Amino acid sequence: MELLLTHGYFLEKDEHERRVMKPYPPLGILYLSAYLKSKGISVSVFDSTFGSMGDFTGYFKEHRPSIVGIYCNLMTKLNVLAMIRLCKSLGSTVLLGGPEPSSYAREFLDSGADVIIDGEGEVTTEAVMHSIVRAGVHRLHDVHGIAFRDESGTVIHTPPRPLIQDLDTLPFPDREAIDIDRYVS
Repeated sequence: MELLLTHGYFLEKDEHERRVMKPYPPLGILYLSAYLKSKGISVSVFDSTFGSMGDFTGYFKEHRPSIVGIYCNLMTKLNVLAMIRLCKSLGSTVLLGGPEPSSYAREFLDSGADVIIDGEGEVTTEAVMHSIVRAGVHRLHDVHGIAFRDESGTVIHTPPRPLIQDLDTLPFPDREAIDIDRYVS
């Protein structure tokens, strides 16, 4: 089971950043990618920064990942909602992380997301991946730090997951997963 990690930021839609041209790599999903790979989970990354929604659509249709994890903040919310619709229309399970979904879990679940990761994503996403394989997307009651809908459609918020106490235990970001030279130039 492969996990595709992405985010909803498209430089082409950010007029201010195009004037400044100092975009930054999506380090959060690169840390998540490195951690999950270190745990044996198959992960790919689609960095939308220099792409378009059309590029994402083409990539998604070509690769058809079974599970997609999308980072979302207030600025990228509308893009992420469109990405959710595409992913769901092609049968993928959608995990959302970031500050926006955590604050509005029910609304994002109503918009098609399957699981909201609340807080640090590394350990929680690993647990979600294993639980989906074992029990399915509606039976995640034992995974701390998420919101999801159970089999009856009830929104379930599990207890929070403790923060990682020693961040030095995390692997360095998976910079090989993106074209880092585009950011430098």
